[in-house]
Amino acid sequence: MVASHVLSRLTLLLFAAWFGGSPCLAATRPSAPGYQPQVINPDINGGLLVNASRVLLVWGSDGTILRSEDGERWSHAMTVSSEDLARVSANAAGSVLIAVGAQGTILRSKDAGMTWASARNATSDTDLRAVVNQPGTRIWIAAGSNGRILRSGDDGETWSLVDSQLKVGLQALFVDPISQAILIGGEEGLVGFSKDAGISWQVTAISMPEPATPITAFHRFGKLLIATSALGRFLTSEDDAGSWDLLQASTKAFFTDCAFDPLRGAIVMTGHNGDVLRSQDGGRTWEGSEIVIDGQKNYLSAIRFDANSSSLIAVGQGGTVARSTDGGAQWSKASDDMVGEVRGVVDDIPRGRLFAFGTGGMILVSKDSGAHWNAARSLLDVSLREIAASPKGDALIATGRLGAVIRSADAGASWMALPVPYPNPNTPPDLRGLVLSPSGEALIAVGPPAAILRSNPDGSAWDVRQSTPIEAERAFPWVLVDHRRKIVVAVEARGEMRVSHDDGINWQSSVIDTAPGTWPFWQGVVLEREGVFLVAGEAGKAVRSLDARNWQTAATGTDKDLFGSFADETGSILFLMGAEGTLLRSPDLGITWQAMSSGTPNELRRMMRDPRSGALVAFGTHGTILRSQDQGLTWRSVPSGTGAALRKGMLEPRTGNLLLVGSQGALVRSRDGGRSWETLPSHTARHFNSMWVDERSGDIVLVGERIVRLMRQSLR
Repeated sequence: MVASHVLSRLTLLLFAAWFGGSPCLAATRPSAPGYQPQVINPDINGGLLVNASRVLLVWGSDGTILRSEDGERWSHAMTVSSEDLARVSANAAGSVLIAVGAQGTILRSKDAGMTWASARNATSDTDLRAVVNQPGTRIWIAAGSNGRILRSGDDGETWSLVDSQLKVGLQALFVDPISQAILIGGEEGLVGFSKDAGISWQVTAISMPEPATPITAFHRFGKLLIATSALGRFLTSEDDAGSWDLLQASTKAFFTDCAFDPLRGAIVMTGHNGDVLRSQDGGRTWEGSEIVIDGQKNYLSAIRFDANSSSLIAVGQGGTVARSTDGGAQWSKASDDMVGEVRGVVDDIPRGRLFAFGTGGMILVSKDSGAHWNAARSLLDVSLREIAASPKGDALIATGRLGAVIRSADAGASWMALPVPYPNPNTPPDLRGLVLSPSGEALIAVGPPAAILRSNPDGSAWDVRQSTPIEAERAFPWVLVDHRRKIVVAVEARGEMRVSHDDGINWQSSVIDTAPGTWPFWQGVVLEREGVFLVAGEAGKAVRSLDARNWQTAATGTDKDLFGSFADETGSILFLMGAEGTLLRSPDLGITWQAMSSGTPNELRRMMRDPRSGALVAFGTHGTILRSQDQGLTWRSVPSGTGAALRKGMLEPRTGNLLLVGSQGALVRSRDGGRSWETLPSHTARHFNSMWVDERSGDIVLVGERIVRLMRQSLR
């Protein structure tokens, strides 16, 4: 009888585990997709034409490598690291490529840069800045900060640390095409060489006036070797780096690049301050000049000799493109098409084209020696706050600092900046709020210093509906929408709310006369079922309204700053949260408030409800996540696996899993209603502020300091 009872009980428990009851966590966690992240707007810092191929590569921040076989269409290479990459090199045959970067990152490709795998390297206490291959061998050398020199003898698969006894940062490696020695340069004037493929090194610190400057690059022109430095200093050698002469130019430039004009016999170096240094006698004597475009001297990042136009072309910041047809003595503006901060140039000699690259994922191509430039990839040097889908046309819109409004017509794969007619372009707003209008026919964006924008249905055109001069000291940090009553409220930090009843076209003032404090109102929420507007912010200040015209002070009982609010429509409960773990609950539409014990000293900023379990999830700084299963009466802390500030929550497309995004590239997911969390790769450590999910494709787009598109993969 006892045995039968036990057997029946076990059967019942198993039945519950399969079909409901109180199952174990592993048995009920739903499957979830993986994602392939792509950073859309990395800072691109380097580029090359792969040896023995027509493949172009550019690389830069966030572990990003972009690849093209025709220069027009660029795709993301498959990389496994999110660390910033400093250099990519190829062997002579182009059969092996090595990329190096921060925290000892070494990536390896054997398919012309399409896919990259991590090499075996145990040295992570260095930011690697240079890598070279000893020609004709399987030997590679990498160097970086903390005096680290790494060596591989198996074509970059495994790496070992060379005991160099160096402590200074190393910045440059160069294989001398004449002597085949590997040259090395670094901080404090360090320069040296290896003649046994990196096994041993002879190094010295060049004696120079304080402060000693770094050796940043090497160049070979005939019998002359040049090592560039800063403060107008550079080294020359005519005995294959056996000895060096320190030269001092009249300029204080940090030398960024060097080129040779064979038609005029001129060697030309460019500087960060727009200065140029040139020699027409093989480096024996030097004279200075400068590049002035539209009355300005800008940072010069790169210089090339263009055989098609028989001229030198220099590029740099501020849209600088300059040309010289006399060996660098005189310069003229070469193009009006260049934009942004250009970091370098790739000379695609086989196809007679130039490629410029820079910040914000920008790649420009010129087919006429720099006279005209077309965007192969748009400049997206933006910091974004919010993202939303346009009402019509399936476009995505993202808004942010400096009045940025950008639009994507391909689900976040590419973006274009939209012009907005701001009354004063010198003081564009910081667009912090972005919402769908009550009619569903427009988007509305708001931000300090008191701007309200409204879009057309597909988000391609924007009107400024309200704009207050910065001298008026007004700011719109938040926007609220009551879709049921067709009311929009632009929250004004000092209490002069703006209210629209016609879908954001016209706005009226609604002043809170008793608004205390200097800038007390930061954010708010609408409990739509009951028609309650709630706004809160500085030192526990809060007000509420039932019609967005008349506002009453709400006594919250706290003097802590309130950074977030949440309206729980299922129970008609309002929440406020903020500094030092402050968590307030109101069951009577915001009239009275009760402090809940959160158990955390960290800031709380947002809350969401899990539709499957009904649990409430609150989150904030330092990776803080709290969970409640009793309508917010009691809370317990849940490990998040991150120390980031978590800023927005949404539901994962198709699965309904919880997603939270935040600073430090954080993206975490819960498949069990917030009880446990896993980290998803975002391919960056830059900060995010918001996200958008595509219910049709299952893709996710994250925005902030970077735009990242996560393409849905198979369920797991």
